[in-house]
Amino acid sequence: MSLRAGALAGCEGSMNVLSAAVVVGALTAFAGPVVQGQAASAGSGRGRDADLAAIERLHQQDVAATLSGDPVALTDLWTDDAVRFGQGRSAEVGKQVIRESNERWSARPGVKVLTYVPETKDLTILDGWAVEWGYVAGSYVESPGGEPKPIRSTRLMVLRKLQDGSWKCFRGMGGPTLTTPLAGPVVHGPAASDGSDRVHDADRTAIEKLFQQDIAATLSRDAVALTDLWTDDAVRLVQPAEVGKQAIRESNERWSARPGVKVLTYVRETKDLTILDGWAVEWGYFAGSYVESPGGEAKQVRGTRFMVLKKLPDGSWKCFRGAGTTES
Repeated sequence: MSLRAGALAGCEGSMNVLSAAVVVGALTAFAGPVVQGQAASAGSGRGRDADLAAIERLHQQDVAATLSGDPVALTDLWTDDAVRFGQGRSAEVGKQVIRESNERWSARPGVKVLTYVPETKDLTILDGWAVEWGYVAGSYVESPGGEPKPIRSTRLMVLRKLQDGSWKCFRGMGGPTLTTPLAGPVVHGPAASDGSDRVHDADRTAIEKLFQQDIAATLSRDAVALTDLWTDDAVRLVQPAEVGKQAIRESNERWSARPGVKVLTYVRETKDLTILDGWAVEWGYFAGSYVESPGGEAKQVRGTRFMVLKKLPDGSWKCFRGAGTTES
């Protein structure tokens, strides 16, 4: 068992580093048909249609770049200030770091992506931003004539609209996931919030309250309190994804019912909190420990988490989408 406290982010399972590299070779792997989810877009239907068409072009560029293994094309899918999260590694922060990673992957002799089939389950378009989640299935070989190896995983993306009307990836996580809690003191990294700090002071305070509620629920293993951290239409990106608050609650209840399991420590570090108009994108690292039975050996876990938060009419915040990966 892995640390599974089902709070605001998720990660589950394991995958070797090569598999993870293939999955995150491009946008953490996604393309395919666009499904318009619960959109919060401003503007006319014609404007939304243009956004959907531009996002679909990004999807098709992603497919072509992934299958070709072209590091330049793979890198061009990302914004300059992008962050990519992959299983078994620290976050890749900035377009240059992502390019260097792409170049190392593309230089591996004999590695070839054979198939790449993304499936978009929901695309929520905001004002100049979009949140997308889904699955990706594919296969690859490690050497010419080698046995094909399959890949299937969940993925979570935040996209940004550029001034020319095109879209690129701002944050992306793909690969297998293990549900993780968020607990411990909050350490704020460099913020990329829109507007002045004073404008968002109330939002930061409310988000901090959400994190503190998460700490208490995680350490107590309270399934009801853990579930209350999520919106009704939330998705937690485990494998398979838990879609909706009821599915998340049932998963939390199963975890909480396991006898002897206890979370001992959990420390989270926020690296960036980007506050938008009624939405927020947050990512950071976590480290914690747990036991599977009374008196059992403490087990350690650490990794990266990535969340999209939604502001409610009463000014409180809850998690809309959440995912995580563990480091090897």
